[in-house]
Amino acid sequence: MKIMTFNLKNDGLFIFGKWKKRLKGFVNLIKEEKPDIIGTQEMTYKAKKRLEKLLKENNLQYNFYGESRNRNHRTFDEYNCILVNSKIKVLKTNTFSLSETPLIPKTKFKNDKFPRIITEIETKEFYLYNTHLSNKVDKNKMLQLKCITNLLKKDKPIIMTGDFNLGIKRIKNFCEKNNFIDTTKNIGKTFTTKKEIYHLDHILIDKNLKFENPIKHDYKYKNKYISDHYPVSVEIKK
Repeated sequence: MKIMTFNLKNDGLFIFGKWKKRLKGFVNLIKEEKPDIIGTQEMTYKAKKRLEKLLKENNLQYNFYGESRNRNHRTFDEYNCILVNSKIKVLKTNTFSLSETPLIPKTKFKNDKFPRIITEIETKEFYLYNTHLSNKVDKNKMLQLKCITNLLKKDKPIIMTGDFNLGIKRIKNFCEKNNFIDTTKNIGKTFTTKKEIYHLDHILIDKNLKFENPIKHDYKYKNKYISDHYPVSVEIKK
C-alpha cells in the first residue's frame, strides 16, 4: 500500500504559480505513482472541486475525506483532505480541531492565526491521520502535538501524514512518545525552493508496521514544480 503526503500550496492570495496547472501536474503524478492514500495540506475548496473533476476525467477513482478548518469555503479556508482509492473501504471519518475543545469546529489555541485541524479515517486494518501544524508559534505546536496524542485511537495500527512544521528533535520526540517510526526521516529537506532547507513533511507509522521505498518526488510539470513542497511517499508492507 503506497501512502503519500503533499502540501499543495494554497490557491489563495499568495499564489505559487498557476494553481490550475499545478493541479494538472498533481494528477499526472498520481497517474504515475498510483498512491493508495494521499494526505494533503493547504487544499482550498476551489482546488478540491477542481481536483475531484480532474481525477474523474482521468479515470482515477478517489474519495475525499475531511472537513475544512473554518467550514465556510472562503478565502483562507483549507482542508487536510485525505484522498483514498475507492477500492479501500473507509468505515468512519472525523475532522478534529487542534485546540482545547477538539470536538468543536473552528476552535484554536490562543495566538493561532487560523484554526488547525487533523483529519482521521478508519479502515478495517488501520487508522490514518493527516494534519498541518502551525508554522509560527512554537508553544502552540507543542499544544497541538499534545492534542493529537490525546486524539489517537489505540486499537489498530496508526499511519500519520502531514506537514508538521517541526525540527528533527521534536518530531523524533513525538514519535518516541507515540511508538511511531518516521519512515521519511532520511529524505532531506522537503521544500522545492532554494531558500528553505527544512524537512517538514513526514509519514509516521506504528512500530509494528513495516515499510520500504521512502521517496521525495523531485517532480515537475511542464518544467515547473507543482508546489513549494515535494510530494513524499512510502510503501507500507502488509
